[in-house]
Amino acid sequence: MANQRDIKNRIKSIKNTCKITSTMEMVSTAKMKKVQGRLANAKSFELKLTGVLNNLFSQKDAEYTDPLLYGSSWPTKILIFEIVGNRGLCGSFNSNIMKNTARFKEDLFVEGKEASIYSVGKKGMNYYAFTKQDCYKAVPNLDDSLLFGDAARFAEELINLFRKDEFHEVYISYSKVLSHSGQKPEIIKLLPVSQSINDEEMDIELSSGFSDYFFEPDADRIFSYLVPLFLKMKIYTCFLETSYSEFFARRVAMKNATDASNDMINALTIAYNRVRQAKITNEISEIIGGAAGLE
Repeated sequence: MANQRDIKNRIKSIKNTCKITSTMEMVSTAKMKKVQGRLANAKSFELKLTGVLNNLFSQKDAEYTDPLLYGSSWPTKILIFEIVGNRGLCGSFNSNIMKNTARFKEDLFVEGKEASIYSVGKKGMNYYAFTKQDCYKAVPNLDDSLLFGDAARFAEELINLFRKDEFHEVYISYSKVLSHSGQKPEIIKLLPVSQSINDEEMDIELSSGFSDYFFEPDADRIFSYLVPLFLKMKIYTCFLETSYSEFFARRVAMKNATDASNDMINALTIAYNRVRQAKITNEISEIIGGAAGLE
């Protein structure tokens, strides 16, 4: 009897867990679709802006003196701007980004460069505090509530650090969205801005091309506005891509947990029925044996 009760309690407990994981899966799916729409809009604007910059860079007689376009001849102080999540229950999503950052930092160390990490996300904050690793700065991630103005403030902070020569190069470590169901950890250079911005998604934009530009009032003043805007948009889209990837990873993790829970419930239900059947069979045998003893 006790065995039956134990199995029944386990089934009840797993069913409660299954309800929680199923709810989290639905919530993650809803948030993922919301971020997906924002990402599509932001990516479209970023591609247009990248196309304009590429076309401007391609002008033969144009000379640009914006300091954001030129780095140190021998960069030794590197900042890695890392974007991770605030919560877990999303498989290896956060750890994959941090491992990729750690590998990149080690490669820079081998090259004789000093790398510091600016981590955005509670998972990064907790990890670096627990491992007692030096971290330039660590702050929480605003997740799906992040707006363009929030990303712009991060960009302005990084731009100021670069202009003050506190760091010679700035990289961003995040989760790149390859498709609706494919993401991977990625590290790209943010500063100095390359005068040949390469992106596999830019083929259509660049193929259209433009004739010579007439700069009014002048190229430097135009670039002093376009380049910071490009950096703000780049950081914004990186945040959105990471947020989308996190919700997708959590959705998959919760679906796997729900499926595993259902499998356990089915297996325990079969075990419960077997124990129950064995008990009934045993009771029938005792009744038959008692009746035979009275004859």
